[in-house]
Amino acid sequence: MARTVIRIEEDILDHPVEQVWSLVSSFGAIQAWMRSIKWCTISGQGVGTVRTVMSMAGVQEEILEVLDNDAHCISYRIKDNPFLPMKGGFGNWKLESIGGGKTKVTWIADAEEINTDGVAAIAPIYEGFMKESIAGLKKALS
Repeated sequence: MARTVIRIEEDILDHPVEQVWSLVSSFGAIQAWMRSIKWCTISGQGVGTVRTVMSMAGVQEEILEVLDNDAHCISYRIKDNPFLPMKGGFGNWKLESIGGGKTKVTWIADAEEINTDGVAAIAPIYEGFMKESIAGLKKALS
């Protein structure tokens, strides 16, 4: 099923891809760099792991769908929540070494089902959350 992009956030980090990947790929350790996460638990290992997070928006479950250590990609499905204007939401991270000890981070939030009103409502929230999270990642790496 085709997905609708809600928000794309890109940034360049002054750290080697392996160092960035060590944090981004730790599915149950996002509290270390996402300031808005109050707590996080996981159930399982590898693809299929369920992550439960508590943020200022409440409790949300996410399921790890892709964890590719060679391509530095991670993707998780956001369990449908009646408080979100979408179904089949995903978070997708891709890290790319760009030389000189730097890494390009691309984070895409998208959904299988969301209308234009839903995108308009949630995109600004995602923008702030994604920017704050990447800033937290930079701080944790320093």
